[in-house]
Amino acid sequence: MTSLLKTLEGNSKPFNQWGLILFVFSFFQFANMEAKTQSLREKFEANWIVYCPDTLYPISATIPGCIHRDLENAGVIPNPLVQTNELKVQWVGEKNWIYETVPFDVSPEIFNKEIIRLVFEQIDTYADVFLNNTKIYKAENTFLGFECDVKGILKEKENVLQFIFTSPVVRGKQLLDSIGYKIPGDPLRAISRKPQYHFGWDWGPKLITMGITGEIQWNAYDTLLIKDTYVKTQFLTESRAEMSIQSTAHISQPSTYEIEYIINDSISYKQEALQLDRGIQTIDFSFSQKNPKLWWSNGLGEAYLYTLTVIIRDQGKEIDRINTRFGIREVSLITEKDNDGETFYFQLNGKPVFAKGANYIPIHMLPGANADQDYEKLLELCKQTHFNMLRVWGGGYYEKKKFYDLCDEKGILIWQDFMFACSMYPVHTAFLNNVKREAQYQTMRLRNHPCIALWCGNNENAEGWERWGWQMGLKDEEKKRLKKGYDDVFADILPAMVHANTSSDYWESSPRFGRGDVRSTTEGDSHYWGLWHDAEPFEILNEKIPRFMSEFGMQSFPSFEVMKEMLADPSLTMDDTGLKSHQKHPRGNQLMEEYMLRWLPPITEAAALKKTPEGTLEYLRKYGELTQSVQAEGMLMGIEAHRRNAPYCMGTLFWQLNDVWPAFSWSAVDYKFQPKIFMSRLKESYAPQLLSPVVENNFLNIYYINDWPEKSIMVDLELIIKDFEGKEIYRKKEGYVNLEKTGIIFSNRISDILGNISPENLMLEIIATDLGGNVFLTRTSKLIGKSNMGIRMTADGWEYSK
Repeated sequence: MTSLLKTLEGNSKPFNQWGLILFVFSFFQFANMEAKTQSLREKFEANWIVYCPDTLYPISATIPGCIHRDLENAGVIPNPLVQTNELKVQWVGEKNWIYETVPFDVSPEIFNKEIIRLVFEQIDTYADVFLNNTKIYKAENTFLGFECDVKGILKEKENVLQFIFTSPVVRGKQLLDSIGYKIPGDPLRAISRKPQYHFGWDWGPKLITMGITGEIQWNAYDTLLIKDTYVKTQFLTESRAEMSIQSTAHISQPSTYEIEYIINDSISYKQEALQLDRGIQTIDFSFSQKNPKLWWSNGLGEAYLYTLTVIIRDQGKEIDRINTRFGIREVSLITEKDNDGETFYFQLNGKPVFAKGANYIPIHMLPGANADQDYEKLLELCKQTHFNMLRVWGGGYYEKKKFYDLCDEKGILIWQDFMFACSMYPVHTAFLNNVKREAQYQTMRLRNHPCIALWCGNNENAEGWERWGWQMGLKDEEKKRLKKGYDDVFADILPAMVHANTSSDYWESSPRFGRGDVRSTTEGDSHYWGLWHDAEPFEILNEKIPRFMSEFGMQSFPSFEVMKEMLADPSLTMDDTGLKSHQKHPRGNQLMEEYMLRWLPPITEAAALKKTPEGTLEYLRKYGELTQSVQAEGMLMGIEAHRRNAPYCMGTLFWQLNDVWPAFSWSAVDYKFQPKIFMSRLKESYAPQLLSPVVENNFLNIYYINDWPEKSIMVDLELIIKDFEGKEIYRKKEGYVNLEKTGIIFSNRISDILGNISPENLMLEIIATDLGGNVFLTRTSKLIGKSNMGIRMTADGWEYSK
């Protein structure tokens, strides 16, 4: 400590400026506090430094953030996300680091409170926490927030808060050596309750981060502080909602209190003369809401949010208040036996919902790098593309509150994985207790969000245990121990926490069965990776129709702007070392080219590639556009197949929505939040009402897809078929049809429509006109095969659009 302070004294000017900034900020914070509220919740503000005990002098640190960002900002390391820099910074994750505040003062308003607690939102991952050289906590789980009583340790002046981080690589190896048994899958990442993707994935780099990745807050009070309020829909009809409110308060002074509940600043309820004893107390209250405004998912209605204010008074004086938003809704996962197997669909307010969306991975590789506007940009794009669900994948984070707030506002349901992915996990008591605390914390943290539709135990762990060879070489007793540990977590601890703390349903593992199991398409959710990993043709997606598709995908290049950040070598070819380092799938580039050669129409390939010299930026740009066109081709074919087969199939969540860094990946939106061709055209395929043509057994079948089956309309259906030069081959009004439920509205043999003319390289246009002569829906696509390529009509005929 002494040597550190001396180092700081040598840099007195910047540190004095930091102190002045902190003082001014604190002054205005305290000046604007509401005097009538005795209990205080304030953001912890201080200036921070970070250093490695054996190699580096202190540098300025940003909180929330991580060590890689701080080192990059200080010029110690290059940007780890571009070119081949990932390999140059691996040493960072193998070192220990110390984060420490510049000495800070505490305001009298906080310091003079009877109870003073520091609340930590998120620490990544292994850290001993000290205040004024007194250890106050030992952090061992990124996903577990915590708070510490610091009343007897805190000083009014010159406090130092310190985090001594141990490398997750070093600590992970120590833990693995100590447990005495093998963990199939990826043991180094499985042993740590840390975001799994930090250890590398087939779409992201290996960057073992450390740091204070969440906010820190003061909670200070004399008599009580409201810790949490949970609003739950108990019973719901169109005319009435029975609601319950459960508030948790920390009481330091027993007394007789009055509690007021205010809804939308207009409706008020009171509990008077309520005796509360010292300790953590739960306060229950129920009320009825007449003619409730329901919370609906995007496309089905308004995502209406109520605001609840809870105020506690003592002898008429306000002691504390807390605000929370809630939605009135009932959402359930319906799994019932039927003639085909077992259903799998979500029901919202009594209405079956066809889930349209994607798998969401963390919005950035480095914690703290993403801003609130990034969430807004991405989620608003999802809303405008008619998404109604995202799956928060189990290898990343339980997201920030801002993410769930925006999903609440935009009506995007959340399938929330617990953070376990593609591995078996430890079975010893300390690990299980750590998981139990994490599950308790996260389910309670997120339960007020109406967007939460489901909690899922893990990603692909069950499939991995049964089908990925994890059991090979294990003795019977080892298999039993590991399977019992799996059951302890995913069949016992996690569902118990979900059912105790929330109104949500629980699903053990996604998928329930791997694609080698015949049941994978008749019950549960499905991850279908015959496309891509097995190089199966796109048409397989018209055959492998599951009850709910929770993963399938196709890789493509990112935008040209993002791709330039990868380049390390001026050769401008796919052999560039930078490009190679950003392709994490061992056969990724090969498979993209294989699909491209199979599926691209010759006219497009010739125009985009054959006239452009290889080894130029223009060649890479056009090559990238072609991979995006192919991605759109396959993905939209599958998505429309899923929607055509409703209600047998009731959801399609593609892999993956976004990227964590500049990458070749399965994403629909690249690292710069730029939509790929697939995402741009998905708006049509995810529209609430859609005409979807497909050739099945030599019949042209036109499906009407409708998310609103209660709404019907009579239309006159007209079909036009042309060749690529715009020459008309066929035009006919097929007569009036009633558009109501999803199903076939037109069916005829191709030969009866075209005679001896080949259906290859012909375009189909469908026009549905209502009784008033207004165009209700149109659709243009290739008649057979490659039915979802971007086609548009111009004065010169049909062209492929990028």
